[in-house]
Amino acid sequence: MKLERSARAPLRAGDSSIWIMAGVLVLLWTLLAVLPQTRGIFLTQNNLATLLVQSAVLLVISVGMTMVILIRGIDLSVGAGVALTGTVAALIQLKCHGSAPLAIAAALAVGATLGAWHGWWAARGIPAFVVTLAGFKAYRGGALVLSGAKGLSPMSDDFSLLARTVPLVPTIVIILVALAAGIALTLRDATGRRRFDLAPMTSREVALRIGAMIALAGFVTWVFAERGMPVQVLIAGTVALWGIFVTKRTRFGRHLYAIGGNPDAARLSGIDVKRATIIAYVIVGVLTAIAGVMLAARVNGVTPGSQGNLLELDAVTAVVIGGTALAGGRGSVVGTVLGTLVFATLANGMNHLRIDSNLQLIFTGLVLLAAVQISRGKRS
Repeated sequence: MKLERSARAPLRAGDSSIWIMAGVLVLLWTLLAVLPQTRGIFLTQNNLATLLVQSAVLLVISVGMTMVILIRGIDLSVGAGVALTGTVAALIQLKCHGSAPLAIAAALAVGATLGAWHGWWAARGIPAFVVTLAGFKAYRGGALVLSGAKGLSPMSDDFSLLARTVPLVPTIVIILVALAAGIALTLRDATGRRRFDLAPMTSREVALRIGAMIALAGFVTWVFAERGMPVQVLIAGTVALWGIFVTKRTRFGRHLYAIGGNPDAARLSGIDVKRATIIAYVIVGVLTAIAGVMLAARVNGVTPGSQGNLLELDAVTAVVIGGTALAGGRGSVVGTVLGTLVFATLANGMNHLRIDSNLQLIFTGLVLLAAVQISRGKRS
């Protein structure tokens, strides 16, 4: 059957949405660069590096959230999961005197188990909203029980490596390798689309993509030119690139779009919908655990009662802002990356403008509502 070819994310529509979101991000940055209150503050290496570090945890979770939303699911437990997996890692470090690799492996195992649990129920027809809402309550309680409702800190020195910085020369090498890989894949797409009877990419499209990659590489190099790239940004970038590859270039990724578009048609076409659903939730569980250890390293400890609080709503907001439809079947990880940056930019800008934190919550809610309305309009 030709389902796998047709189930692929529509490149033309997806590209237009991505360029629009990129334009919105540039507009926000330009506005913050010229406002009197933020002029000379926002577009500085230090502030932009801080913005990227602060958005790293959210981006890691949002990549996984994109995958479950693509199949018409959701995971409301990721904030509590961050607290629970971070608590597990901290306990192994502080109580059992385990090494950082052991603590991280245990956290990842817990995250994968939670994801498999969610996927098992969701694959059997239980609404993901209900299953993960139960986790939202239970995992926060589990973190509090395991920790004795006490904060856990400080983490050991080997664990703190996750909060350190990659030296400048390796940073540049990493950026150049990523750029070369991106250009190679773009050129491969341009020459390979005819083989699959797809509309060929125009020279303008190829030039725009490669130009955008070069501009992004130059921007990242400039931001981290003085102190190198933070490990947390490197992890988040790696997860994002992996998510882009999986959703756009693998059979599993095409199955996600097919399931979100029409689960019954996908099942009749031979796709194992239950298996794909479980895998998607395992992925978001593992990424939640990665975010949990990243946050524990960044703040040098875990506060089980508040760690990751409302992170699930921030992730959904970033994913929806990035153009992924809550009804499933449409969206991209590239859009999620841009949505995360837009969300982080709004938060960073409002802090610099000294807007009251309570008003920030109201504004964030309005942004989410507007993004959902725009998404519904595009779908109809």
